[in-house]
Amino acid sequence: MGNHRFSPVRYIDLVLTLTQKEIKVRYKSNLLGYFWSLANPLALATVYYLAVQVFLRVQIDNYIVFLIVGLFSWQWFNNYLVTSCGAFLLNASLIKRTVFPRFVLPIALNLQNAFHFVMSIPVIFGLLIQQNVRLHLATFYGPLVLIPAQFLLLLGLGLVLSTVNLFLRDVERIVVILLNMMLFLSPVIYPIDMVPQAYQKFIWMNPMTPILEAWRGIFLEGTVRWGLVGLGYLYALVALTFGAWVYRRLSWRFAEVL
Repeated sequence: MGNHRFSPVRYIDLVLTLTQKEIKVRYKSNLLGYFWSLANPLALATVYYLAVQVFLRVQIDNYIVFLIVGLFSWQWFNNYLVTSCGAFLLNASLIKRTVFPRFVLPIALNLQNAFHFVMSIPVIFGLLIQQNVRLHLATFYGPLVLIPAQFLLLLGLGLVLSTVNLFLRDVERIVVILLNMMLFLSPVIYPIDMVPQAYQKFIWMNPMTPILEAWRGIFLEGTVRWGLVGLGYLYALVALTFGAWVYRRLSWRFAEVL
């Protein structure tokens, strides 16, 4: 993505350095840093559990685990897409350096959010044990299969948003509104089989649907649902291809708009 005097090893070192810096900044002078990364999805899970199972009395098996798995995955999706809008905009000093490989910024930001998601997995395991959900071999190796799919999907979408937001500064606000809507139009707080058949095809057009369902297959069923994983990678390939295309078409104009 661009002609830069950097070797692949230096790209990797730069991405890791930027990721490490952002993680340190997030947790600096914050004794409860790890807790705060979990607080929002845990709070939402509590509210949705009370609303759906206690107040509305909708019975869904292992609903608290169902919620936590969906909300942790969704938090990675939501947080990265929102912050990716400023990946280039907030790093103008780096962008203006002609030898700086700009595309590493969304990658580093995505790695940071992936790190927080990985750190939430022990909480899921603890909840599985507490809820007497049987652990299978796939429960342990499944995340290694699915995390790259979500990472690549988000990277592709993030490249589009971070690039376009430089030229249309309203994109970030639009993204926040759309993500708030998507939370309720995605199988995060309800299973797909509760959606009327006529609308299910639209749910499956959501690129996060196969990934969310695959995460639940791993943790609740102890199986890797390869069809869903494959669909997740297909969406990721489309998103990454489109994101790379948008970045290549517009990256040469970055300095003009910063």
